[in-house]
Amino acid sequence: MPEGLRNFLSPITTSAGRKIGKYVKDPNVITAIGFVFGAFSGLFVYYKMLLLSALFLIISGLFDMLDGAVARALNKVTKRGAFIDSNLDRLVEASLYGGIIASNSSLAVYSFLAFAFSMMVSYSRARVEGLSKGARPKSIEIGERGVRLAVMILALILNKIFYGLLIVIALALETFLERFIIYYRYLSETNLS
Repeated sequence: MPEGLRNFLSPITTSAGRKIGKYVKDPNVITAIGFVFGAFSGLFVYYKMLLLSALFLIISGLFDMLDGAVARALNKVTKRGAFIDSNLDRLVEASLYGGIIASNSSLAVYSFLAFAFSMMVSYSRARVEGLSKGARPKSIEIGERGVRLAVMILALILNKIFYGLLIVIALALETFLERFIIYYRYLSETNLS
């Protein structure tokens, strides 16, 4: 999620995290529920139930915002939780793009490219953080996961999946290339090569 939007939503998610934390004592439960909604969105795309798919993606995204807020409210922020969350986020994207491929073979190449570049956005960040003990330089990153999913939600609602895929491809490719260049320079300058 872009940093400006994250800062804007932070008071809302923090408050919601405290309230939900009174009833749900394990943030991973929130993560798992979000994953289930996200996974079903791909199934609904396959059955051409696009509005239901969009709704389930929205719900999945809300749970994805709240799991971290609940973890912070309960003082249960852990590396295991972050690991689970990141992996399930990738599976939600796989479900969405897989559902598109299965429902419309003419969109297979575009879905594959959207998924591939989306994965590279995530992988490049994970890899540089692994190589530099969690540090990484900031960049613009206009094609982060939240933005890509918002584009696909709108594309599903408007029944314009092809155009949504093209926008996601462009956003993810730009963000991947941006990260690749910035992270490459960062690793060179910090003698982590």
